[in-house]
Amino acid sequence: MLRLVHTRLVSHVTTPLRIPTTATAASPSRLLQLPFHHGLSHHISSSTPNDSSSLTVHFLKKSCGLSSEAALSAANKVHLKTTKNPRSVLTLLEHFGFSKPDITRIVTKRPQLLLASPDHTLKPKLDFYQSVGLSGADLARLLSGIPGLLLWSLAKRLLPNFNLLKTILHSNENVVLAVKKCPRLLTSDLPNVLLPKIESLRDYGMPASVIFTLLITHPKSLVKAADQFENTFNAIKGMGVSPSTSMFAHALGVFSRLPKSTMEKKLENYLSLGWSQEQLLGAFAKHPYCMTASDEKVRRNMEFFAEKLKWGPAYVSAYPVVLSLSFEKRIVPRCLVLEMLASKGLVKGDVKARHLMMGEKKFIENYVIKYEGEVPEIVDAMGGNKLGLGGWEKRSLGVDGYEHLDST
Repeated sequence: MLRLVHTRLVSHVTTPLRIPTTATAASPSRLLQLPFHHGLSHHISSSTPNDSSSLTVHFLKKSCGLSSEAALSAANKVHLKTTKNPRSVLTLLEHFGFSKPDITRIVTKRPQLLLASPDHTLKPKLDFYQSVGLSGADLARLLSGIPGLLLWSLAKRLLPNFNLLKTILHSNENVVLAVKKCPRLLTSDLPNVLLPKIESLRDYGMPASVIFTLLITHPKSLVKAADQFENTFNAIKGMGVSPSTSMFAHALGVFSRLPKSTMEKKLENYLSLGWSQEQLLGAFAKHPYCMTASDEKVRRNMEFFAEKLKWGPAYVSAYPVVLSLSFEKRIVPRCLVLEMLASKGLVKGDVKARHLMMGEKKFIENYVIKYEGEVPEIVDAMGGNKLGLGGWEKRSLGVDGYEHLDST
């Protein structure tokens, strides 16, 4: 059964998606034109004199905040003959709001930046990032994670890529949202990596609004290798998810980030809980994020649904969003509230999936504020402070809201 389901999930459709090849292949000379600041190369050496090595390690520890081990490792990548330029680099980063921990992370990952020209190499990029809306903590977080973004050519790569993305996403704010999720959008060869995929998606009937959603929510799926992208696209299309719906964008994003082994394990988990092939495929098509919930979370939620609410796979697969809800912070408190109200005859009927999927504000207005005068203890129940439901609420999962893949 597992093999059958997995085949349905990852098999190709009859007419597979084909990513067009670019008209002009990259020549060897083009590949050698790296967009890095060429002035760095003569400063970097693996063989360091003793005096230079001592100066380098001392500066990395005292001025950059590196540990002894990290400083020794960084000193193998760069050596300082003077601290004049490195100090100017640190001053520049501080001017742009980088904290000492930010600078430590940057230097640890890319010590070569200490030898870059503050005025000609670094400041133009920092000005650019700030001008498009990346500043303060956002900029520090981005560059401390990928400090190499300060070494790519502004004129040949960063600015052209940003402008290309803006033609699709329409505003600086939207481009920044996508870049935060996938910094590679700024450094990849987008005309050859991104545009052919978008062209193929349009040819298959994906409207601009869905492409927009895909690029904003799951941009990493669009910078994967062409063959990986084709396989993922064709598998989801073969499951019957229409490319014209926004759900296709979410399914593509989720599926492209799950390794085959992880997907197989998750499928096996669902099947072991009594789900059928059709129920599993249907649930994924409606709510792809049911595949990102941990196996433990799925099992615990399903156990609760079966024992307390009498929901089986047929019902849950029709409302798969409930599998992504927090057990401790959403499911149990709401069930407690509804159970108390039902015991007082204030509400009728069993708990339904709509009760758990309802927005927080609406649920509180309809079931807490409305009845707190008659049943004041529901306020405590909503906060998870009231015992009930056989102690289910005491099982902490430590997960809030929906469980999605991160965001890296």
